Amino acid sequence: MKNLKTKSQDTFQYQLKKFKMLIVGSKMAKASFIFLTCISFIFMFYSEKNMLAIISLLIGIAVLVVYIVKFLLLKNIEQKTYTPTSLPSSISKFKAYIRSRKKFELLYISIWVISLIPFLSSYLGSDLKAIIAAIIFITITAVLGILGFKKATKDLEAIETQLQTEFKTLNGL
Repeated sequence: MKNLKTKSQDTFQYQLKKFKMLIVGSKMAKASFIFLTCISFIFMFYSEKNMLAIISLLIGIAVLVVYIVKFLLLKNIEQKTYTPTSLPSSISKFKAYIRSRKKFELLYISIWVISLIPFLSSYLGSDLKAIIAAIIFITITAVLGILGFKKATKDLEAIETQLQTEFKTLNGL
């Protein structure tokens, strides 16, 4: 019985480590959006007297801030300590968090990229080049986002399945 509990503890620690890596990934997403906000402020500084670019960039900044506040805060998910009973609850909350982010992330990023078009068009010297650059950026972001969300969902399901199997094993079910 002692060997089973030791194995169970090792499995729990492994799943906890994987879950915490997903939490770190979400924190990195938040940092990325803050970075994009800073980039918009820098672009505003370089826009000087181009009011269309400045207003457009302000709209982009507002969109990013709304997304950060509404979707990237890890409310009630991250805990200081986890137990074998609290981890499944946190995983369920994190899955809901990922679903809500997945639904809207590309939309918010696309709006931000579109807000860059007036600045890019003055920088690149052509509206067409700016639009093409925006479309390319949105496409790359969409593909990478889809792959990232698929991996996160797969990892969460694997952790959840392992925890359920371990729970059944410990309880003799």
